[in-house]
Amino acid sequence: MKYQFGRCEFEAESKYLTLRMRASNDVLDDTHALRERLDADGFLLLRDLHDRDEVLEARREILTVMAEEGRLDPDASLMDGVAHPDPKEVATSSVRGREHLKTDSLKRVVYGRRIRTVFERLLGGDVMSYNFQWLRTAAPGAASPIHADVVYMGRGTHGLLTCWTPLGDITPDMGPLVVCQSSHKWRNVIETYGRSDVDRDRTQGVFTNNPAELVDTFGGRWVTTAFATGDVVIVNLFNLHGSLTNCSNRYRISCDTRYQRTDEPVDDRWSGTHPKAHDAFWSPETKLESVETSRARWGI
Repeated sequence: MKYQFGRCEFEAESKYLTLRMRASNDVLDDTHALRERLDADGFLLLRDLHDRDEVLEARREILTVMAEEGRLDPDASLMDGVAHPDPKEVATSSVRGREHLKTDSLKRVVYGRRIRTVFERLLGGDVMSYNFQWLRTAAPGAASPIHADVVYMGRGTHGLLTCWTPLGDITPDMGPLVVCQSSHKWRNVIETYGRSDVDRDRTQGVFTNNPAELVDTFGGRWVTTAFATGDVVIVNLFNLHGSLTNCSNRYRISCDTRYQRTDEPVDDRWSGTHPKAHDAFWSPETKLESVETSRARWGI
């Protein structure tokens, strides 16, 4: 089977894509080994970290609202999250306009004691999480472009880590997270693209529109898997990642949260109880530089 990723289609277990993302539960109880794994790969897959029932409750509440909005197929089971056969929205992985879906049950999952304990161990101290939740309800046809989080939230500590939480089982055809293994160590990318800032530089935040390039030119490999309810993926700030295209008839629902040490500087866009988020980048009046122009300017 082929999977769509940006402008490309990749076979699984090819030089471009593997569906065999390594889980790190084997070192979960060994803090040193867990840190070493994160440093080596740029990500950690932890199976069954969240309480499954709590995740399903959050999913149910989100889907209930989406059904009331007419976004789901009324003839399908609610928990399957099947999209309405006559969609009234453009397929997107945007996190904007999702505030009404950020329920208390969702926040109990993504800020729970289990995940906080993991970050305390990884970061070696007291931790805090941003009060903004990057909730995505990705309809059929939606996908996230290739990027590293540093260009969106790099004004504070570079010890910031992302936690990606699938809110339900997500198969590869539903467009899950896909990471480029070890891309967080590519110095030529970090020292160019990795020093950009989407609000300051008016860039799109995307490194490339061609996922094959990261394999053919930089020597990476794209990694994903089938995710189960309760799983999480922790991602390094400089790791290049995105998502496959959702080629199913179901919504892919997931949520990103960010953790850092409390004694390190915080990006002012995401600090406080009511983060201001992006000003220029999210403004409809801002003209953003094309990816091609940015790459030419960075010389990479």
